[in-house]
Amino acid sequence: MLDFLLNIIRTPAIILGIVALIGLVLQKKSAGQVFSGTVKTALGMLVLSAGSGLIVSEILPFVDLFSTVFHLQGFATSSEAVVGAMSSAVPTIASTSAIVMAAGFLINVLLARFSPLKYIFLTGHMMWILSVAIAGSLYSAGFNETIIMVAGSILQGILMVVLPAIGQPMVRKLTGSNTFAIAHLTTLGTVPAAWVGGLLGDKSKSAEDIKLPESLEFFKDTSMSISIVMGLFYLIVVIMAGPAVVAQYAGETNYIVYGILKALGFTAGILVLLQGVRMFLGELVPAFKGISDKLVPGAVPALDVPALFAFAPNSLMIGFITAVVGMIVGMFASSVVLKVVPLVSIIGAFFTGGVAGIYGNATGGRRGAVISGFVYGFILIFGSGLLFTIFDYAAYGAAGVGHDCVDVMVIMGLMKIPYIGIAAAVAAFLLLCWMEVKHKKNHS
Repeated sequence: MLDFLLNIIRTPAIILGIVALIGLVLQKKSAGQVFSGTVKTALGMLVLSAGSGLIVSEILPFVDLFSTVFHLQGFATSSEAVVGAMSSAVPTIASTSAIVMAAGFLINVLLARFSPLKYIFLTGHMMWILSVAIAGSLYSAGFNETIIMVAGSILQGILMVVLPAIGQPMVRKLTGSNTFAIAHLTTLGTVPAAWVGGLLGDKSKSAEDIKLPESLEFFKDTSMSISIVMGLFYLIVVIMAGPAVVAQYAGETNYIVYGILKALGFTAGILVLLQGVRMFLGELVPAFKGISDKLVPGAVPALDVPALFAFAPNSLMIGFITAVVGMIVGMFASSVVLKVVPLVSIIGAFFTGGVAGIYGNATGGRRGAVISGFVYGFILIFGSGLLFTIFDYAAYGAAGVGHDCVDVMVIMGLMKIPYIGIAAAVAAFLLLCWMEVKHKKNHS
C-alpha cells in the first residue's frame, strides 16, 4: 500500500489530476465537469512531461558532443542520479526516505492549513529528491531509523512550504498575482541570482519589449527565436566535432543536417511543453479553488518551473544562454579552487537557468536577465563542486555524480551538523510566516 501511495505521489499527472478532482468535487461541479477537469489536468501534465522528455532527448547528444569538443572531464551533475544511487545502495535510506516523502507531504498540507504559508508542494520528483537528501543526511549523521523518519518528515514538510514562500515574491512580481507558486529545488539559486540582477540591472528595459527592425520581427516568435539559438549552438558543436564523431550519434544522416534536426526537435519539445502548461494550468487553477475555499483556505498550488515559461520567453532564452556561460566559468573556478570539475549541465541551464533569467528580467530588465542567468549558472556548478568535496558520495553508492539542485546543496551542507540544519529550517519558517503576515497586512 505504501509503495502504491508513493508511486501516486511521484507521478505528477496522477497527483495533479487527483488535486483537480478534489477541488471540483468540493465546488459541487457536475459529474461531467469533474471528469473533464480531472482528465484535462492529467493530460496537460502528460503533454508537459512529453515536451520535457523530448527536450532532454534532443539535447543529450549536444551535451556529449560539447564535452568531446572541449575535452571536458569531470563528474556529471544530476540530483536524480545521486539520490537514485543512494536509494539503491543503502536500504535504510530507501525505506526511511519513502516515509519522509509521504508523511512530509501530509505535514506540508497541515502547515498550509494552519500557518500563514499556504503553499502546497506538487512537484513529485522534487519531493523525492528532497526526501532522499534529508534521509541520507540524517543517516550519515548516525541517527537511527525512527529519528530519521520523524525528524525527516517534519523537516520535509517545513521545507515544502518554506521554499515556495522564498520564491513567491518573484512569482508575484512576474505574474502580477498569487495564483500559483513554484515548487523546485533551485529556489536558493534563482532568487539570489535575480536579486543580483535587480541590483545591477535596469528594470525599465524589459527583455520582453526588445524592439527589432521589421525584417527581424520573426525573432519575437518563440518558436523562431529558440530554433535559431539552438540551431547556432548545435551547428557550432557538430562542425567543431566533425562528421566522424557526429556519425556515432547521427548514423547515416549528414552531420550538418543532424545538428539542424536536433535543434528543431528541441524547439518542438518547447512548443509541446508550453501547450501542456497552458492546458493543465487552465484546468488546475480554477479547480484548486475548491481546495482553497473548503479544505485549506487560501491554499496556493506550488508547481514545476515550466509554469513560468510562457510569461517571459525572451528572458527564458537569455537566462539559458548566460547560465551556460556562468556554468563554464564556474567549472574552471571549481577546478582551480576546489580541485574537482563539475561538468556543465545544459539541461539545468535551460530549465532553471531560464527561470533565473525570467526572474532577473522581472527585477532588473534585460540586463538583469543576463546577469541573473550568469550568476545562477556559476552558483550551480561551483556549489556542486563544493558539496562534492564535503560529502562522501562514493560511500553511498553515488560515485562520479554530483547534485544540480542548489537547494539540496544548501540543505545537505547545513545538515552536516543536523541540529544547525533543522534550526535553520525552523528559523526560516518562522521568519517567512512573519513576512507573509506583514505582506497581507500591507495589501489588505
